[in-house]
Amino acid sequence: MHAMADLTFNERQLFELVHRGSHISRAEIAEITNLTPPTVSRLVSRLLEIGLLSERADRSGQLGQPRRQLAVNKGQAFSVGVNFMRGRFDLSIIDIAGDVAFVETAEIDDITPHCIARAASDQLDVALARTGIDHARLIGAGFSLPGGFAEDGETLIAHSYFEPLDQMRLAPIFGEALGLRCSVDTDGACAALGEFLYGLGTDHDTFFFVHIGHGVGGGMIIDGRLYRGPHGNASKPGVLFPYEGPRPSGQDLVETLQAAGIAIQDIADLSEVGAEAQPTIDAWIDRASDQLATLSRVITGFFDPQVIFVGGRLPEAINARLVDRISGVALPGPSRGLKNAPVRVSKLGSRSGVLGAASLPVFDTFFPGSIHQAGNAYVNGRRRGVMPKLGI
Repeated sequence: MHAMADLTFNERQLFELVHRGSHISRAEIAEITNLTPPTVSRLVSRLLEIGLLSERADRSGQLGQPRRQLAVNKGQAFSVGVNFMRGRFDLSIIDIAGDVAFVETAEIDDITPHCIARAASDQLDVALARTGIDHARLIGAGFSLPGGFAEDGETLIAHSYFEPLDQMRLAPIFGEALGLRCSVDTDGACAALGEFLYGLGTDHDTFFFVHIGHGVGGGMIIDGRLYRGPHGNASKPGVLFPYEGPRPSGQDLVETLQAAGIAIQDIADLSEVGAEAQPTIDAWIDRASDQLATLSRVITGFFDPQVIFVGGRLPEAINARLVDRISGVALPGPSRGLKNAPVRVSKLGSRSGVLGAASLPVFDTFFPGSIHQAGNAYVNGRRRGVMPKLGI
């Protein structure tokens, strides 16, 4: 795997084209990148040699020499994702080609940085033993946490439920425990990146992800790139909903149910509530969907996305009902004659955080940021819709 971490700029550019548009030919790569055919062949040979790509002949009935197609090779490189909640965390391992090798929830007694690092390391050992994946094939680990960042873009400003993590630079602590290069980002940013790489977002280059967890987070993909802002604090739609008032957040729903006498402690318990909770949930969906509809209008006005995805820690059925209601709310567009962006449900479900976290190392390791300088027509045009989606 060390060879994969040392790819040149052009090798990364080529890999990104193949990852986002599988079964592409060498000739198409040369056309898109303006690289010469001999250069493309040299780059492809290198990626084939280290096992990152595979190539096969397309014998779909065409006459003459069969067209050879490139694809990301399965079983060669994997990424780890960790997403923390109150009292528990999810850990996933994904094949960079698009398959989920492992995802499971584990309990945690304490949320201090070193306790988290130790628990994640122990769970990773379990995952590797169960899947038979060699640690040497892991390209890195991503950690998804609620909160924001200080001016250095690395020191976490944690959610109030994760106070022991506040003002901490966590990536070095986690990296030492797991023996991997680690990245840390917000729930919303990770969810947007996971949707872009492996979810419905593969069909779009510019979209907004509304992440409903403890708060109302978000992530913005602009021209195929996650926009973090200079400090890592971009795309925080929760600012429109003050903490002292009703909010369209998972924690707000939990507290609303608690106020109605429903025994529930955390968002994760929502899938277990009985029929007696349904009227309260219905009323909350009515109110929250109106708030989110207004939010979709604001997002459209500021970013002009192709689509807005809604996902996060809520049960998928609740997210689906929210989106159905949002789509039915008659709101004027952000300006005269303009339409609001369509709103869709993320198909990654409650796993969007952990799968998105696992996407961080893929992006950091393999994507050079060049595809929209050389290949915008390719992503926006004829090959859209054939990118790999997670096998879940």
